[in-house]
Amino acid sequence: MWIKRATKKDGEPYYKLMLIYVHDVLHIAEHPEEDSSVAWSLSSYDYLMNAVQQVKDELIKKDLTLKQFGTGLRPYSACYRPEIDVTPVLDEERTNRLEQLIGILWWAIELGRIDILTEVSCLSQHLAEPREGHLVAVYKIFKYLSLRLKNSKGRIVFNGKSMFIDYATFNDFNREEWLDFYHDAREEFTIRIPEPLGNPVHVLAYVDANHAENMKTSRSHSEILIYINQAPII
Repeated sequence: MWIKRATKKDGEPYYKLMLIYVHDVLHIAEHPEEDSSVAWSLSSYDYLMNAVQQVKDELIKKDLTLKQFGTGLRPYSACYRPEIDVTPVLDEERTNRLEQLIGILWWAIELGRIDILTEVSCLSQHLAEPREGHLVAVYKIFKYLSLRLKNSKGRIVFNGKSMFIDYATFNDFNREEWLDFYHDAREEFTIRIPEPLGNPVHVLAYVDANHAENMKTSRSHSEILIYINQAPII
């Protein structure tokens, strides 16, 4: 991440940001076109449309279609449990294909399709020994995406307004109960932290877990959502 102090046209100081991740670049500024040259880009919608089309083309070669993989109302059935799937283990070729499809779905999640996060996360736990049922479940997720992209592109609302937090809710919090787990926990700040500019923000983290949901190992599956003000970032 690159950061540079700048001034808006109304005189307010702020920071320009340049975030680089592998081959993706995100430039944040009041007028980013003044700092950047025109470059080729692919929208998240186009990425997903191309991915779905590639899957359709692949299935056609095998005399299959996405229509054969469920109704598309959910990523896959709520009754399906990848951990107790006993269908035959995939051969090397189909294992490689499954890994590619899972990678595509993870990028889809990075681009905003958090509605498939739980299902993709559960399937990703079985890449060491994937089975035919896992591959079918992946195709069902693509069927789900194909219908959503056709009928509704979907959107995530990034609300920059501050969220009201009633700290009175935490008055009954007993810190002594947590000392055994976090006895020396404290928030550390680097001495090189830049001067804060602009409006203050709140960082909120929501954590939930379905306790002992895994029917084979009794492990829990946790999910985390992090917001800056009212904008989800992860």
